[in-house]
Amino acid sequence: MVTMEGAFAKLSGGCCWCCLMPLFASEQHGFCRACFRDLPRLPPSCLHWRGASRALPHTRYWFAALAWRSMSRQLVYSYKFQRRPELARWLAPLLSAQVMACYQKYQARWPDVVVAMPMTRRRWRKRGFNQAGLLAEQVAKQVQLPYAVGLLRRLRDEEQQHQLNRQQRWQRMQQAFHCTRDMKGLRVALVDDVLTSGASVTAAAAAMRRRGARAVDVWTLCYTEPHQLGEA
Repeated sequence: MVTMEGAFAKLSGGCCWCCLMPLFASEQHGFCRACFRDLPRLPPSCLHWRGASRALPHTRYWFAALAWRSMSRQLVYSYKFQRRPELARWLAPLLSAQVMACYQKYQARWPDVVVAMPMTRRRWRKRGFNQAGLLAEQVAKQVQLPYAVGLLRRLRDEEQQHQLNRQQRWQRMQQAFHCTRDMKGLRVALVDDVLTSGASVTAAAAAMRRRGARAVDVWTLCYTEPHQLGEA
């Protein structure tokens, strides 16, 4: 596995993604020293216990790198809604470093494969890219795991999740995903950009478990506390 320093190696940029100030030559991870220090990092721990009880049978661990604060919210909004796919290469090392620390802490066996939360074709055409897919691909390279493309499909286009409350999210996610391959015995890391109620990742995990997946771990860039659902 690579180190956090190694994950950021060979990356360089002109301006900080948060404050937009020019970067010094030594600031090679897309953020100035001040903003990099102020990123709302979460401790290396599992967030599974914060989810609803219905998520427990389908997923093993929930790992997230950042808390949902103004700085992380700005980064995610720039990435998703201002169409800045290049941000994936700077955000992925944050998530890679976090999951490496978490697996070391829990002495847990690593997943066999990394997959991304899918989106519908209509949403993909509108946005131009799958933000979870780009993030998952980068993270998979950095933690040296295979990245499986097309393993999950979204069956229908629902209302945007961030506009729904917790109960609505769970109701609309039932049978929303399809796993395209036999997953018998595999441990899977499911990557998304933001974890809120856990409804989407649980439904996706359930689809893979139905095809035989042994365990599903959730890796997300940000975690949103339940009282912040309206802000996600």
